[in-house]
Amino acid sequence: MTTAHPSTASTLRSLLGTAASPELVLQRRYRAAPGEVLAACTDLERLAQWFGQVDGGPAAVGDAFTVRFRDAEDLPAAGEVLACAAEGLSISWSWQGEAESVISVRVTAAGEGGSELTLLHVLSEPDHVAGYGGGWELQLESLARHLADAPSSPDAEDGTEAQDRVEAEQHAVAIWEAMTTRPLEIRWHIPADLDRVWAALATTDGLTPWWWGHFPFVTIDADAAPGASYRITAPSAGIELEGTYLIVARPRRLSATWHWSEAGITSQDEAVDIALDPGDPGTVITLRHTGPWTDDQAPENYRQAWHTTLAGLESALLP
Repeated sequence: MTTAHPSTASTLRSLLGTAASPELVLQRRYRAAPGEVLAACTDLERLAQWFGQVDGGPAAVGDAFTVRFRDAEDLPAAGEVLACAAEGLSISWSWQGEAESVISVRVTAAGEGGSELTLLHVLSEPDHVAGYGGGWELQLESLARHLADAPSSPDAEDGTEAQDRVEAEQHAVAIWEAMTTRPLEIRWHIPADLDRVWAALATTDGLTPWWWGHFPFVTIDADAAPGASYRITAPSAGIELEGTYLIVARPRRLSATWHWSEAGITSQDEAVDIALDPGDPGTVITLRHTGPWTDDQAPENYRQAWHTTLAGLESALLP
């Protein structure tokens, strides 16, 4: 089931949401304190050094702004501040007349003196996933250069650096494009109410009785919280599953990165997004699993595995 994908980027990619409203999640770690990273993302003078010239003076919820990029000054983006918090902010966003989308940025502590930036972009136009994915990766790289006090302007690059930049963007765009091509979607009815299904999916105690029940000595550490990690191992089968919770909205939505390790290979850029809705009776699970799969083998293998897994969940929750 595991497929390895070459990647030189230090950005973790996840594709959530639906086909009509995809959600890009990019996570990147920096060797700078959270306050320093957040300042680089909100101070207008610093934004001009690595992102673009921000006009309009946005400082509070409701403030409008425009952004002019060095390589496309005649095509400004426009937006409005939607929310501000100690760990980040949310803004509306529109570029080149596209339908308005929403971008959220959160910065948290990670490691000794470091931080992790998580960018969530909820799109209104599905065809823009690959372009925005590649573009945001370049911007996050520019932020890394800025934080390292290195030139981040394309004008400051030599020929080799400019070529590397182009190749990095092309590589990222290709991965994001692959992630949109073969999403696995499954709907499943469970004869139990939302709270019981949620607990069975989002807590260690709920998962333990049924997840990988056909393997002995399974270990599970998986209590869902935004930004928390989970880890499930089956030593007898030589497999391990781990990741980070991205969206935890009890009892309706659970999303996480998905890193499946087997035979020394770990999957890359995969994510699982689970929506729970009231059934008649019970609960309807809509599961979407995405990854940069270049053929049908991986999603088909996952489809079979998920059918077995959801059948086990259903049996565990039968009255």
